[in-house]
Amino acid sequence: MTLKVEQVPLSDLNLYPNNPRKSDVSLIAKSLETYGQYKPITVNANNNEILAGNHTFQAAQQLGWDTIAVTFINVDEETAAKIVAIDNRSADLGEYDNEKLLALLSTLPDLDGSGYQESDLDDLKALLEESETPSVSAFSAVSKGETGQSGTLTIPSLEEYAERYAQKATRMLIADYPNATYVWLMEKLLDYRNKNNIASNADAIVHLLETEYAEEAPRETE
Repeated sequence: MTLKVEQVPLSDLNLYPNNPRKSDVSLIAKSLETYGQYKPITVNANNNEILAGNHTFQAAQQLGWDTIAVTFINVDEETAAKIVAIDNRSADLGEYDNEKLLALLSTLPDLDGSGYQESDLDDLKALLEESETPSVSAFSAVSKGETGQSGTLTIPSLEEYAERYAQKATRMLIADYPNATYVWLMEKLLDYRNKNNIASNADAIVHLLETEYAEEAPRETE
């Protein structure tokens, strides 16, 4: 089946009423403004309801567009609901090859217009470094000087690993938020840091928990 792309007035289209997905419309609007529309939205010809691309439609409205690129399909209500569900679910079940993502982002002269920030790049690098670090369970399975399954990787002793990180434990805290929630969180943390003269987000989180539990977090000892 060949899908025909048409330019359709936004006023002729309807949002899908039970779309469960939430997205960062402003981020999509920035993409449309920078790169234009590079893929059409999908609309049910029976009632002009948008099955895929509701937030792209809203972003186009935000930008004041008159028309948008559309492909029409003709389906009943049950099929329409299933298309909406699987379109959202397939995005949920996808995941990144972090090494390839880092390589892609690292080729860019800057991250403006990519949807990523320098802090995201730093988090990605830290995540990859963390994944390359042998776990404590790996240390407990071998003694000093033994090799890993490849026969080439020398695993240090647990004592050596503990000594290496005795002064400072650097760990990655990964939290999965929608973009809008992430932006809100960063704004609140920055505001909290400014009010309390706190240097970093990590210190702000510790300070918040200390305040909540009236308990001082353990600090490094000399």
